[in-house]
Amino acid sequence: MNESRQTWETTREPNLLRNMASGRYYGRFTLAGKQKWVNLETEVWTVAKIRLADERAKIERLRQSAAHVVSGDATMGALVHLHQQRIEDRVGIRPETRRRLREEVQAILKTWPGFEHLTPRQVSRQAVIEWRNRISRDGTGHLPPGAKGATPRNNGSSASLINKCIDALCRLLDIAVEQGQLGGNPLRLRGIKLKSTPRKPNLPESAKLTEIFNEIESGGGRLSRDAADFCRFLAYTGCRLSEARGVTWADVDFNRGFLRVRGSKTESADREVPLIPAARTLLERLQAAHEKIAQTAETALGCPAPPDKVLRVGEAAKSLTRACEAHGVERLTHHDLRDAFATIAIESGVDIPTVAAWLGHADGGALLMRVYAHHRRAHSVSQAAKVKI
Repeated sequence: MNESRQTWETTREPNLLRNMASGRYYGRFTLAGKQKWVNLETEVWTVAKIRLADERAKIERLRQSAAHVVSGDATMGALVHLHQQRIEDRVGIRPETRRRLREEVQAILKTWPGFEHLTPRQVSRQAVIEWRNRISRDGTGHLPPGAKGATPRNNGSSASLINKCIDALCRLLDIAVEQGQLGGNPLRLRGIKLKSTPRKPNLPESAKLTEIFNEIESGGGRLSRDAADFCRFLAYTGCRLSEARGVTWADVDFNRGFLRVRGSKTESADREVPLIPAARTLLERLQAAHEKIAQTAETALGCPAPPDKVLRVGEAAKSLTRACEAHGVERLTHHDLRDAFATIAIESGVDIPTVAAWLGHADGGALLMRVYAHHRRAHSVSQAAKVKI
């Protein structure tokens, strides 16, 4: 904390200080020679004391874990505590990344009984493979956002999720190697991770996509129109769901013909995407509606949209699913609309490195070739007609 001393008021409780500007209480501790501040998220003295006791217990567990690691007799539970603290202390990572790293460790603890009591040497390559095979069969129980319940295809048994958990195991054992408890990390060798085959949806033709968007809008009312426009925006710009939610009118440059996108995965995902004609038409219509609302102080359901947001809703999963069912189309997700943008761009003749840049990929198109470059049936047939023998 770089606050002046006058900002902080000491209390009769050790380690408990009050910020005089905000009135909130903070815990102040020393861990591994560094000062650690914890916002207790309250202005009430009695609540602050209770939360301070909880934080003090956490700090003590971390100290004990660190001592066990240094002495060479740490269990995996001690390594988990240190690893979780490193996650919290990391700077420059997005909240979504921090949450995902926590969830990977929790998935291991949930699916590996007695894991916390194992020694690092017991987490052998063979033990990890047996655990991997079991959760590949039974799943981790993880449900993606919006899922109503577990199914054989949706129970946390995807190869990508399991491989992320293996990465977390590898990071835990790296700590043991750092402290001399292991001579090497057995999980750094190849052959442990599962082969991951990204799902490739059966995308409808462009005309059918338009029908789906119109079906959403036909529900009537402001919310249906907003949901349809949200889906159109994803399909016309290639934005990820989280990226679309953050787009403001300051990001739209009609003069230059570009949309500024703040990447939600990595810093390199920050980019400018050119406005294809459909995107420009959509945004011009949305801007006109936005200006009209601003002038007349009109609101939707009594709750006005933030003045700088382009989109009035942040998701449209249920509306998209219903529209797909109505047209007999395989269910599409928000991310499938990003996939549709990439596929349409490729089929229109845009080179793969350029499309990769539009999507915020930093690999020059390698991922695009593996995931997005599956052409739809009609385009494939039309291309085949060009082959002369």
